[in-house]
Amino acid sequence: MDIKQKEPDIKYLDLRDKLSEGSGVGIKTIMKTLREYKTSGTISLPINNKKRLTIIEKVDDYTKNKIRKKIHEFWFSKKIPSLRKLIQVVKNDPDLPNISRTSFQRLLKDMQFEYSKTTSINCALIERDELVLWRRKYISTVRRYRQEGRTIYYLGETWLNVEDSSSKVLVDKSVKSNNDKFLRGSTTGSRNPRCKSKRLIIAHIGSFEGFVAGGLLCFESKENMADNHNEINGNTFFEWFCSILPLLKDDAV
Repeated sequence: MDIKQKEPDIKYLDLRDKLSEGSGVGIKTIMKTLREYKTSGTISLPINNKKRLTIIEKVDDYTKNKIRKKIHEFWFSKKIPSLRKLIQVVKNDPDLPNISRTSFQRLLKDMQFEYSKTTSINCALIERDELVLWRRKYISTVRRYRQEGRTIYYLGETWLNVEDSSSKVLVDKSVKSNNDKFLRGSTTGSRNPRCKSKRLIIAHIGSFEGFVAGGLLCFESKENMADNHNEINGNTFFEWFCSILPLLKDDAV
């Protein structure tokens, strides 16, 4: 479009606006180009600043999930998924893209996979078929009990140190030593709890309505054991369980 030929007396600002409108190029770019041409007599080609998508941006969540499934199939088969084997498996799948080794490593890192040392091929956690069946049976049974309107009770046990305290306390950081504490008549903060303290063993039972009144079992541990299950032996549990049975609703689970 030769604007100068049609309008030889057109003003500079009007020419700029018409060039921008006719070419779709911004006014600032038009002005920069005109200044460059006036100064050097030439115009440099614009640099293509279009950003190329990375492999992480190209691969969608559906493809990532398929790759993740391929990796877990190795563990289910008790095989170690090396990078070479994984790349070959991905290439053999027509629904998955052809990814280079470097890009595949970046993709795995983005999917939060990382290499770690292993001493045995049996170190992977494999969910056996019977565990899957038991879990499905449990869910269907609980669903049936709920449909029948039966109350389902759950029980659990834990332990509590008598001298347990908050993990965060207010401490004066200006007190640097015991000597400083003595001279200033202050403290260095709370004292560390004693390693050996009384431990309470607790067990309770409840339902969606809350804890069962009178169902609390609480006694002092005789030994400071790491595992509280050793404290609640068969006799203790049997006596407690028999005492709470009359407190439960009829036809309960």
